[in-house]
Amino acid sequence: MKELSVAYEGKTALQGLSTSLPSKGLTALIGPNGSGKSTFLKTLAGLLPYSGNLILQGRELRLWRRPDLGLKVGLQTQQATFTFPFSVCDVIAMGRLPHSRSFARPHGDDVFVLEAARAVDVEDLLLRPVTALSGGEGQRVMTALLLAQDPDLFLLDEPTSALDPRQALAILALLRRLAGRGKSVIAAVHDVNHALTWADSVMALKRGRLLFHGEASAVAGPLLEEVYDTPFEAYHSKGGQTLWRASSLSSP
Repeated sequence: MKELSVAYEGKTALQGLSTSLPSKGLTALIGPNGSGKSTFLKTLAGLLPYSGNLILQGRELRLWRRPDLGLKVGLQTQQATFTFPFSVCDVIAMGRLPHSRSFARPHGDDVFVLEAARAVDVEDLLLRPVTALSGGEGQRVMTALLLAQDPDLFLLDEPTSALDPRQALAILALLRRLAGRGKSVIAAVHDVNHALTWADSVMALKRGRLLFHGEASAVAGPLLEEVYDTPFEAYHSKGGQTLWRASSLSSP
């Protein structure tokens, strides 16, 4: 992408982003609230108008037909909000719509639905109405929908925000496996240590601008302090890995 900018409601949300997105691997998208992470993901999914250039597999994104784009790009948004009491099975199956010529579900899609449900541990919920789910369960169902879609580019907006630690780590491991299968995965995350531990590369946004895009191993305290406007200090895990935590400007 080159000089990618997005503006709506009279405000500039993204300004002059230029970089190359990897064709495979796991990229963590970090930045403070309001930095443009959700806007960036929606733009990559073809949901927002933009200026500049955004190339997907050799073609300008705005020139893709919507049915074709649905085979290439999938987005899990930040909020899992359900209005109608569809079953979990039916919602996950919606991920297969880009692969179908009609709204009828081919029998073979049941395999994709079941595999996706198992991958995020919602197999036991398949017959439950989605309106009866907890926030974390709903979030995992939306991840399963994206798995059933099976695009080339997976876009996820804070996919672990409603999950307990065990489930969050399971989803991160799942994203890591997708990247290992040759998929390109871009996930917005708020836990910087999750980003640095699981991702191949990191993109850092601040006020709609790209501050950094590079290997996760290159991210350290000074960059985090610039991104979040707060001090960070290093500490080490039992395994010796360097981790980072925000530190107070003054002692309590």
